[in-house]
Amino acid sequence: MPAGGVILVNRVVRSCSVVVERVTLYTDLVVINLRKFDVILGMDRLASNHALVDCQTKEVVVEVNGQMKTVIVGERKVIPNCLILAVTTFNLIKEGCEAYLASVCDTTKVSPDVLKVPVVREFPDVFPEELPGLPPHQEVDLK
Repeated sequence: MPAGGVILVNRVVRSCSVVVERVTLYTDLVVINLRKFDVILGMDRLASNHALVDCQTKEVVVEVNGQMKTVIVGERKVIPNCLILAVTTFNLIKEGCEAYLASVCDTTKVSPDVLKVPVVREFPDVFPEELPGLPPHQEVDLK
């Protein structure tokens, strides 16, 4: 297991067909209780199909009938060049780089006009000039 634990299993489904992106792979499946996954193809299964895992392009290519076929293409997230990940930032600080934290807010935002809210417009003497947000949660006794 990824966390280093051991799981005892007592069921194996032999010669099961697993279809990934219209490519059928045959494997023995070990039955375990998984919450977020239907099937995990381990290194042994991938190795028997001469799988190539390309982390850069997020692709898994397997050999099927002597031909290489891409069967899994992961999500490709474009990270802007100006964004530095937290782990990278932490490592840079450990190496002695200076770091600054800034809290930025848009002061050009115009507060909405209170009188444009229909209920407030009907009862202007009940509401304050500015609406700071939602009222605090209160329990109401409806006796």
